Amino acid sequence: MAVDRILDMIRTSVNVSGDAAVACVVASSEELLDKNIFNK
Repeated sequence: MAVDRILDMIRTSVNVSGDAAVACVVASSEELLDKNIFNK
């Protein structure tokens, strides 16, 4: 059974969304995030 494939997809999506969230937090703290574009 290919259970690991499903779990790997879940792990990958959590990893990608976490990386994107951390990138936004770091960019905001470094004042590199253009909030007008971000809020569109």
